[in-house]
Amino acid sequence: MMKVNNLKQYVSRKILSSDDAMKKISFFKEQGNKVGLCHGGFDLIHPGHFKHFESAKNKCDVLFVSITADNFVTDRKGFGRPIYTENLRAYMTACCEFVDFVVISNYKLGVDVINLLKPNLYIKGPDFINKNTPGITAEREAILGVNGEMAYTTEDAMSTTGIIEYIKNVVDRKEVLLVIDRDGTIIENNDFFGKNDNWKEELKYNLGVVNALSTLQTKYNTTNVVVTNQGGVARKLFDCKRVEEINKQIDLDLKGLGIRIDKWQYCPDIDSKYASLHPEFDLDKRFVKDVTKRKPNTQMVLDSLKELGKGIESFSKVIVLGDREEDGNLSKNLGANFIDVNGKGYDEIISQAKTFLDE
Repeated sequence: MMKVNNLKQYVSRKILSSDDAMKKISFFKEQGNKVGLCHGGFDLIHPGHFKHFESAKNKCDVLFVSITADNFVTDRKGFGRPIYTENLRAYMTACCEFVDFVVISNYKLGVDVINLLKPNLYIKGPDFINKNTPGITAEREAILGVNGEMAYTTEDAMSTTGIIEYIKNVVDRKEVLLVIDRDGTIIENNDFFGKNDNWKEELKYNLGVVNALSTLQTKYNTTNVVVTNQGGVARKLFDCKRVEEINKQIDLDLKGLGIRIDKWQYCPDIDSKYASLHPEFDLDKRFVKDVTKRKPNTQMVLDSLKELGKGIESFSKVIVLGDREEDGNLSKNLGANFIDVNGKGYDEIISQAKTFLDE
């Protein structure tokens, strides 16, 4: 479980920029220290990684670890990887006592990192000793090119991919659909959020909900869908572009905490009956409709599942998290369980979710 107290990036004095890493390595080498470098994705940190770092540190005076940036991990490993963002992977690696410094690599290949940092030793796991693929061959040539040497650790290999496959195929995890409201639920702001141009400064997260989402997606195989009514568009308080900018920012912040949102859906419309009751509103007629997808209508949820190639029957449990009557009624229309997050902290939300999921 990853529980957080704020939404600032994870930081450590051991995490350096590329420029600072180059300067430190140069300094350490001038002082006669042997500098070692391990390079990789280091996703889903596990005991094999720690044994690798321990073995590597025994071969050098100062151990640097370079972490492959997210986009290159995805290119190599495919959709859904990395499990954790580059900042979290760097932070977890920095927490290891055997690692002296960490740098996030914005290069596709280890060769580029070697040429940039110029360590004395480039340290790989034992499974690379007899490999002669183009990648490892190029790395061997690169370390020799900067007057360094290859070195290999001796721990038993343990694969992150293998662990993920074991969890997916062996560990029994319930398929759970989480339908999540935005305003008043993920974020505390619930009064037509986005109507002010300084919305980024006003954005405030409901940490009880954020931490609960982190726990639930760790323990269960969750599909996370955010559905939000945004009638402020129809009322000309903001436009669709503003809604999408806010969704993108929230998504980015949550990703930084390892929380995945699979689909975002919003409805900018209001229904014509409601409009007729409020002639005082200056409305954009394009968004006044006889039939809308607004909650408690289930259409936004069903559209999300269709885009994901899933159906409501795919899930053993469906839970709606929200703060308004429309969210509770959406839950009824879906035949789901409802958690009203009003006034609830992390412990209460998790306790209620556990009651539903253990039924």
